[in-house]
Amino acid sequence: MTIWTKKSTTQKKHNSLSHATEVNLQGLIHLRYQSSHLALGSQRKAYSSLSGNYTSPFKGRGLNFDEVRPYQPGDDIRNIDWNVTARTDKVHTKVFKEERERPVYIIVDLRSSMFFGTQHCLKSVMAAKAAALFAWAGADNSNRIGGLLFNNTEYQAMRPKGGHRGVLQFLKMLSDFHNSTLAKQQFTESDAASLLNNELLFARIQKIIHPGSMVLFASDLNDFNNNSMLKHVRHIARHNDLLLSHIYDSLESQLPPPGHYGISDGMNSFSLDTRDESLCTSFKQLFEQKNEDIEQFCLHNQIHLIKLATHDKVADQFLSTLGKDASVRRIARSRH
Repeated sequence: MTIWTKKSTTQKKHNSLSHATEVNLQGLIHLRYQSSHLALGSQRKAYSSLSGNYTSPFKGRGLNFDEVRPYQPGDDIRNIDWNVTARTDKVHTKVFKEERERPVYIIVDLRSSMFFGTQHCLKSVMAAKAAALFAWAGADNSNRIGGLLFNNTEYQAMRPKGGHRGVLQFLKMLSDFHNSTLAKQQFTESDAASLLNNELLFARIQKIIHPGSMVLFASDLNDFNNNSMLKHVRHIARHNDLLLSHIYDSLESQLPPPGHYGISDGMNSFSLDTRDESLCTSFKQLFEQKNEDIEQFCLHNQIHLIKLATHDKVADQFLSTLGKDASVRRIARSRH
C-alpha cells in the first residue's frame, strides 16, 4: 500500500510538470468550451469571398440593409422598395451589404526565451493556450483558421481552413511543434549558423496574411526594440486587425527575495545577488519601461493589446480585454 502511494505521488508530480512544460492537445481542445462568449467583432472591412459574420464593402443580396437608390437595369425586382417608389414616383430598390467571413491567422513565437516560467507554466505553454482560445473563438464565428509557428531555427505554416476540423489541424500542428522544440532546447554555439532570419520570416508572414484578416501574435516580445520586427508588425496592423498578446513571467517583472541565486541561459551559468537594492530597482524599472513602450506602440498603431502572465487564467484575461458578445475594444480610438 505504501509503495502504491509513493508511485501515485511521483506520477502526480510528473503529470503536473508535464502540464507546465508540454502542450497537451486534449487541453487545447477543451478550451473550446471557454471561447463561446468571446467577442471577435471588428471595425475593419473584410475582403474574403466566403460567407461569414462580418460586413464587407461588397454589395449584394445579404442580411444587412445598406441603402435605397434608383432602380438600375439588372437589379433584382424582389428588392424594389415600393414605399419609396410610390412617394417619389420613381422606381427605387434596396441595396444590401453581403456578410463576409474574416480569416483568422495566429502567429506563435516559440523561440528559446519562451521556454521559461516560474509560476504555473512556461510562457510557451501560455502562448499555446492563447492561440487555442483565439482559434476556437474564430471558428465559433464561422471563420477559417490558419497560422504560423516559429522557433530559433525553423517555422511551420498552415493556410486558413474552415470549420472545427481546421482548428483541430492547427492545434495538432501547434502541440507537435511546441513539444518537439521543447525536446531540442539544448542549444550550442554551432546552432547560431542555422538561426532563422526574422526579417525574411516576417516578410513571408506579410505575404501569407490577406488584408482584412484578424491576427493574433503571441510572444514575450523579448526583442521588442528590434526596429526590423516592429516595422513588420506595424505593417500587419495597418492592413489587418492585430491582437498582440504580450506573455511574461512574474519573475521578469520583479527579482526574487534577497539572496544568492544560480541562473543559466542554457549555455552559461551565473550567480545573481538580489540583496543589491539598486539592482532590484533597475530590474523592475526596465520591465516597466518595456511595458510602457509596448503600450505606446500599440496605441499609435491601433493594435489590440492583451497582457498574459504565466499564472493568469487565459480565458478571463481575453474576456476582460476583448469583452463579451460585443465588438473588440481598442486601446486606441484614433490614430495619433
